[in-house]
Amino acid sequence: MANNMNDVSVSLQKWFSERPQWLHVAATRLLQQSVLTAKDVSELATLCQQEADGKLAKTTCSFPASVFSQGAAGSLRLCSISEVEGVNALAPRKPLEFGKSNITIVYGNNGSGKSGYVRLLKHVCGARETGTLHRNVYKPGSAVQKACISFEQDGVPKSHTWSGQGICDDLNSVDIFDTSFGKVFVSSEDEVSYEPLVLSFFSSLILACEKVASALDTEANRHQSKKPNIPADKKVTPEGIWCEAISAKTSTQDIDKHCAFGSADETEMQTLQQRLAEQAPAEKAKRLRKQKQHIDTLVQDAQKYLEQLSDENFRQIVAAQKKSILKKRVADTAAETVFSGSELEGIGSDVWKELWEAARNYSVSTAYKEADYPNIADGSRCVLCHQPLTHEARERLISFEKFVKGEMQKAATEAAKEYETACQTIEALPTSETLKTRIDAAGIPQDEVASQVTDFFAQLQARKDLLPGIDSEEAIPDPLLSPKWIEEASAQSKSLGELAAKYDEDAKKDNREEIKKKLNSLQARKWLSEHRAAIDEEITRLNLLNQIQKAKKSTNTKALSQKKGELAEALITEAFVQRFNAELMALGASQVKVELVKSKVSKGRVLHKLQLRGASQNGLADVLSEGENRIVSIAAFLADVTGKSNHAPFIFDDPISSLDQTYEEAVVQRLIELSQDKQVIVFTHRLSLLGLIQEYSKKVDREPEIICIQDETWGTGEPGDTPLFVKRPDKALNSLINDRLSKAKKLLQEHGKDVYEPYAKSLCSDFRIIIERMIEFELMADVVGRYRRDINTKNKIKKLALISEQDCQYFDDLMTKYSRYEHSQPIESPVELPKPDDLLTDMTALKNWREEYVKRSVSAVAG
Repeated sequence: MANNMNDVSVSLQKWFSERPQWLHVAATRLLQQSVLTAKDVSELATLCQQEADGKLAKTTCSFPASVFSQGAAGSLRLCSISEVEGVNALAPRKPLEFGKSNITIVYGNNGSGKSGYVRLLKHVCGARETGTLHRNVYKPGSAVQKACISFEQDGVPKSHTWSGQGICDDLNSVDIFDTSFGKVFVSSEDEVSYEPLVLSFFSSLILACEKVASALDTEANRHQSKKPNIPADKKVTPEGIWCEAISAKTSTQDIDKHCAFGSADETEMQTLQQRLAEQAPAEKAKRLRKQKQHIDTLVQDAQKYLEQLSDENFRQIVAAQKKSILKKRVADTAAETVFSGSELEGIGSDVWKELWEAARNYSVSTAYKEADYPNIADGSRCVLCHQPLTHEARERLISFEKFVKGEMQKAATEAAKEYETACQTIEALPTSETLKTRIDAAGIPQDEVASQVTDFFAQLQARKDLLPGIDSEEAIPDPLLSPKWIEEASAQSKSLGELAAKYDEDAKKDNREEIKKKLNSLQARKWLSEHRAAIDEEITRLNLLNQIQKAKKSTNTKALSQKKGELAEALITEAFVQRFNAELMALGASQVKVELVKSKVSKGRVLHKLQLRGASQNGLADVLSEGENRIVSIAAFLADVTGKSNHAPFIFDDPISSLDQTYEEAVVQRLIELSQDKQVIVFTHRLSLLGLIQEYSKKVDREPEIICIQDETWGTGEPGDTPLFVKRPDKALNSLINDRLSKAKKLLQEHGKDVYEPYAKSLCSDFRIIIERMIEFELMADVVGRYRRDINTKNKIKKLALISEQDCQYFDDLMTKYSRYEHSQPIESPVELPKPDDLLTDMTALKNWREEYVKRSVSAVAG
């Protein structure tokens, strides 16, 4: 674990987790620099206030949080490392992704970049012994150091861009084991020590509390009240009483409630003043209602004219006009036909029709009351010229009447009446003088609003004046929108009605004292609104003083002083010793005679050390073998990190270096156990370790993630394909058929033999490896395996009875065939490499053999 004590008892963790967070920051700084400067004290006082105000995040204090605070058991997973620059010779073009499994093996040969990745993680995560992280020493002047670490914290994806300095607080719980970890426990004097830091800090922390308390007092004295005094006559109002009682608990909502004063309040205040000044409230109510009536009438007329001059009405009038013109044109045409032989012009025209109708009215009302018009009886005379009617005149009058009463003329007449009626729907608008009088009557002052009213009616008149010249719907101008003044006037009308009701109420009863109280209250609220900034400042000051007092309580040293006396023995925790002994037992190293003991207590510092049990000297490095030193270091590491409550990843760099087979298997089993609820990442170049992890993972039904990294021409650490010897043979065979073989065909077709044959030779070599794996894993039922001590007999050895002579011959022939391509060829008679189709035939045959053999195994088990 990064920057932490080796172990802290559960009771101490709980106790310190309940201490103020700023004290954790103080502990962190004391750990880094031993003595707090004046600047440190000032900053700690600020943090103390922030914590009192609930604004100090726990992640601010990495050292105390990771050492003392038990906290929630959060989960953490490393996902990938990418964008690596300036770190050793690492130059991967693809991210190193750790997969979804809880056990991940990063395999690579020596020099492939494994240690570079581990060193990078030690610096990013803040390991105890970070060492120096060099750039590529073979490329002077290389890029600045940087890397991107992707991870999941409690299931939430996150990333951290490391720029060569500092650690990622979110990753400081990642535990890393490599060779350097042994130095933490085994010093150059051959002493393994464990030193809890908290005891040595307690005295310093007590002094820090006293200095912070003094700094808080100084800060409080700097903030004197600047709140203005509310006028004496306003103190008796609810607002004045509130103002006198404001405190640190006064909320923003409460301030808004008492200090809010807007235009509506100003209007109400003026209204109350007017009501107090009014001697005849009933008469005032009548005047207000009269003014309201004028406003309502003006608004109603404006809305009426707006409706009359709407697009819809214009369209109806234009349609009626078009219809009248059309009907008249038809009637005129008919008249021209009827009266084409007339001696006078204009027969059938509008003037003529008026003359005809006048003659009709005279005839039926005066001259010939009892006769139909025209009267053509014997002896009758023309009602216009009073001459006797000749036969020709009678005939002419009869034809005139037939024309006038004909359908076409009737339709024209009706259409003209419709047009006239439509035009009459638009009433005459008031003149400017009349409008001004109405505006004055409505009590609208001659200002911007009055100008808006006048302009609106002018726009209505202008729109009406355009109507006679509009002969189509397309010529109708854009409609007028309802102006803003109508809404404002309606609101004023409503306000006048309400005010009139109040004056009526004033007239009915004597409520002047009540009005005075309301007015005084509004005036007090106006004063508060004018001094809102000072009130906000005062409450801020009170909150600050309250916060400082609350913060000062957290500087009390009583708890620290009491706990200091209890910790000396408590910190030599039996749990840590028990975990260490348990790890030795689990790793099969209980016979190694080492023990974890308290060596001494010096100035509050309790030292632990690993020593030889029952020996005359304690030089572990000189007495223990390299393998024993390694297994003891692993036990100490696991005893340390398994005491944490969180689920942070473990990273191991070649943990089985110098260990024999027994220790190797014990370490692998322990790693598999740890991966049950933690992510375990192992960097190794050992195939035996890779095989053991696969084998023991299989026993607990866990599939390890295997990543292969390699050294490329551009740098190390490049993730590559998983080696064939790691994959299951059936999956590896499918990969050859689906990927490699198709590429081989393309090379042969597009580039010929010179390019194809080197690739084909590699393909044959890989196929031969798969044949070996198929013999080992399928034919021999995985009874024995390379780099594995165990022999699997349960439910497997009986499968060997299924092997037939044909199976043996098949694999013998296949191995013989593909072994030839591994050997050097005679120049005179080289073995020709198989064509892609030949390879496909052999690969498909092997795939078919496996499927048949699996069915054979299933049938045998079922039988």
